Amino acid sequence: MTETLNYREFYQKLPFHICENDRVSMQKEAKYANVHDCTHWIIGLEGCEKNLETFHWRVVVFPSYENGNFNCKLAFFKSPFVRTFNEACDLLRNIEALARQDQLFTIFEHK
Repeated sequence: MTETLNYREFYQKLPFHICENDRVSMQKEAKYANVHDCTHWIIGLEGCEKNLETFHWRVVVFPSYENGNFNCKLAFFKSPFVRTFNEACDLLRNIEALARQDQLFTIFEHK
């Protein structure tokens, strides 16, 4: 998951705390060794232009610092693209709920 984030169509929510199970899961992955001091998640919607009239959307989750700084090339989770913004918003709410319940690692481990 090292591709660059499309900042032109990226809509993020406010950072919120990473809970213990998710933190442990993240620490097991070598690629997150340099972000061990991140304490929050940034979750947002990223749009990708499929053609001149169509966008597809996905949910992305990044480890971040309390102030919202994050490495855009180091996503913890990226969903598959969905066809509509409304579908993506629904998916974002579901993934955010998992993260707030300390269960984000469950979808990370099965991707």
